[in-house]
Amino acid sequence: MCGRRYFYAAIMLIFVMLAASCGSGAHDGSAQGQGTAQGQGAAQGQDAQEISVSGDGIDGELTFTLPELKAMQDAVFEHVYSTINNWPAAKFYAARGIRVATVLKAAGVLETAKLITFRSNDSYEVTLTRRQLLEDEQFYFPSVESGSGEGAEKVEPILAYEFKEGSSDMAKTMPEEFCLIIGQRNYAEHTNPALVENIKEIVVSAAPPEKWQQAGIFPVSGRVSAGDSIKLQHPEFGLVKLFYTVDGSDPTEMSAMYNPSTYQPELNKPIVFNESAVLKVLVTGYGREDSDIAVFNIEVL
Repeated sequence: MCGRRYFYAAIMLIFVMLAASCGSGAHDGSAQGQGTAQGQGAAQGQDAQEISVSGDGIDGELTFTLPELKAMQDAVFEHVYSTINNWPAAKFYAARGIRVATVLKAAGVLETAKLITFRSNDSYEVTLTRRQLLEDEQFYFPSVESGSGEGAEKVEPILAYEFKEGSSDMAKTMPEEFCLIIGQRNYAEHTNPALVENIKEIVVSAAPPEKWQQAGIFPVSGRVSAGDSIKLQHPEFGLVKLFYTVDGSDPTEMSAMYNPSTYQPELNKPIVFNESAVLKVLVTGYGREDSDIAVFNIEVL
């Protein structure tokens, strides 16, 4: 009885081992097949990407697939991009994509576009003026992390379909949903807030852009005691950058930046005055033209 039990147990063990062996082989084949299917699915999924363009001069909207865009003459552009975010922190993007100008040209609005809005699939959007997006030269600054403009290389705004955030190695780009990536106009420009991911729609307007409102100061009188400070104010403080001078010269985007950070308020320091001076402030930001320069006569009592 016992011998028969061991015999049957041995037979069952053999079957279990054979089943495990077959299962292992089937699992390996399934994994390989699944990996191949996933790879093919990713490629097919990327080819299925679409982006629509609507707005002034377009009857309804036009839709372009990624293969259609790639097939257009001189459409693809690849490069490493430098950027700074609102922390502020510098980083790189290795990116490959479709020139924005190519998409606008295909939609027939390249010459008339004045305001261009990029909208993601969750309705997040960023608007840029024609000048900001298409006319001002944009660059990659390899030394952006050290605050230098040396070695600048010209780049173009693209709808990236492959990119790698935080990398300057083009070999590491990965297929992604369309992402707007633009270059910096100077090595201190905070371009990261304008990099819109998962773009599904571009809306074009032929209306001329408005100007940003001028900055204000506190105290409004402009009168302070020696060693006291003046604060700059703006109703849309988080959407703009304030550049200023205290020597009477007109500020530019390379002048001192009053509000370098959205997330570290301690970096946005009031301006200390020990003697009377002329304070001038320029307001810049995406989607509108720069403000008129505000002029304040600061009197130290």
